[in-house]
Amino acid sequence: MKDVLILNRRCLLHPEKGGAEVYTFELAKALIEKGARVEWVSSRQKNLKAEETLEGITFIRKGNELTTHLCGFFYALKRKPSLILDEFNGVGFFTFLMKNSVVLVHQLYHEFWPAEFGFLGRPLKWMERASLALYRKKPAITVSASTNEDLKRLGFKDTTIILNGLDFSPLKKPPEKEKNLTLVFLGRLKKTKNPEDAVKALLLVRGSIPNARLWIIGDGPLTKPLKNTYSQIEGIHFSGFVSDVEKYELLKKAHLLLVPSIREGWGQVVIQANAVGTPAIGYGVKGLQDSIQDGKTGFLVKDYSGMAERAIDLWKDPDKYFGTSQNALEWARHFSWEKTKREFISCLERRGLL
Repeated sequence: MKDVLILNRRCLLHPEKGGAEVYTFELAKALIEKGARVEWVSSRQKNLKAEETLEGITFIRKGNELTTHLCGFFYALKRKPSLILDEFNGVGFFTFLMKNSVVLVHQLYHEFWPAEFGFLGRPLKWMERASLALYRKKPAITVSASTNEDLKRLGFKDTTIILNGLDFSPLKKPPEKEKNLTLVFLGRLKKTKNPEDAVKALLLVRGSIPNARLWIIGDGPLTKPLKNTYSQIEGIHFSGFVSDVEKYELLKKAHLLLVPSIREGWGQVVIQANAVGTPAIGYGVKGLQDSIQDGKTGFLVKDYSGMAERAIDLWKDPDKYFGTSQNALEWARHFSWEKTKREFISCLERRGLL
């Protein structure tokens, strides 16, 4: 039986888990289905056990989100697993000299560093690229053509794009939407996701469509300042964190998803919205350039004013909106976690790693 060690700074139960952790969980399940024994080392948060087993995966939690990288490295040296999946999120687990390691990269944090840390983020951008380049001789898995291009520029030769899956079966046809134009933002409320730009887009839309609304789904460090500034404006509703069932119900009723992120690894929320016939308008940044088919399943724009213009145009042209919604549904049918898992296992088997 193969022993597989996954190294990721967060686990599936981490309060700030995102698409990367969901993706990793599906890969872990694929390995278990092939008969592997899987351990997942991550940081330890309050109220989380140091070790527990969920769905056949043994979660081992050590250190905080920074020190867990060293903890994971030393654990790998001690355990000597058959295969190591080193997940590089701004920083890796230093397994680039280990023969049996594969690196998984969702996205570079290039734009994130200055957005989060200001001037101090500049050297962090260089450090990320320099440390990632140490892995360039390793097999690499990534989730989008955008990140794959970044890896190629750093000198990676052996890269495989394995797209995200989908945990919802796409609808057969576009559903009935809300009576009034309803926009939705879905994601963690933090600087890199730019949630305030979605609000600014709504305020511009209101100039032409006074009864337009915005649902903000998610939580995060910007929740309080956003609520303090905008919660009194009629038509802006903060849903907070919602269950998967509630999420899809809200997406199904909304007309458009707004994605003003400064960068994405892929943009999982785009495909989730597409699965219920909701097109996305996003910024023309890495990741979203891959998940949004510009002019077909949604639209890429430069800023929130462009976002507002597209929303108004689609609202005033029902035929164009309906066609875009149908295209979004068809696009979503290309994705499933079963497909993702098959491609992952095939990638490992071709390299003799499984």
